[in-house]
Amino acid sequence: MPTPLPRTLALLLAAPLAACTAARMELDPRLATAAPEQPVSGAAWAQFRKPVRFGAFTATLTKGGFTSTSSTHAGPYERETTRQAFEFTMQGGTPASWQGACSYGTSRQAVLFPINDDAGFVCTLVPDGAQGWQLQLASQGKLYQANTLTGTLTDGATTFSIAMVHRLQQAAFDSATPVGYAIRDAGGATVAAVQTFQPQKVWIDPALPIEHQTAIAAAAVGLLVSSGATSTLNNK
Repeated sequence: MPTPLPRTLALLLAAPLAACTAARMELDPRLATAAPEQPVSGAAWAQFRKPVRFGAFTATLTKGGFTSTSSTHAGPYERETTRQAFEFTMQGGTPASWQGACSYGTSRQAVLFPINDDAGFVCTLVPDGAQGWQLQLASQGKLYQANTLTGTLTDGATTFSIAMVHRLQQAAFDSATPVGYAIRDAGGATVAAVQTFQPQKVWIDPALPIEHQTAIAAAAVGLLVSSGATSTLNNK
């Protein structure tokens, strides 16, 4: 029979594992208290038409989803560009049925509202029988620190701001690799968050109107499915 590890050594070995297991993105304390944590399943296999599920929502890719990378050379320098385009349906919430179309790193995306010329990620999110929403994110182009995406989610009347998050809870420094997104209302309050590293999670403030909760859920699908492509920001 193997000799049991001394208790002190066992605790030392278990501590890093526990810390890793409990790791999550930096989250606004008010949101963490108000919003239920919704574990995400299926996002890693979404490209193979596996449903993405969290809370009351189920989304399935209907077109595209795989990423492509191309390289261009200018003298001694090489630049890599990552692209991804996909479409999906989502069920759940109010309205209950949505169509989404997203693209990253490509301009081949129909839009509902004008977008910035430098928008790097765009999603149109259209519910049956209701006004559509549009998500657009642009790179901040940082060279000497973690690059990031920021932008908006809007239906033309209500606008939420979205910012990529690069810090884990209780971490002292930002990471180059993004860990999620924070979504804020017009007053700057954090009303939702999407954790894009494993285990993926979503938080949506239940005090929001149900229509806004559902629109944010549709945007979260786009953010989750695109997380592999958008994490290459600092490799470009």
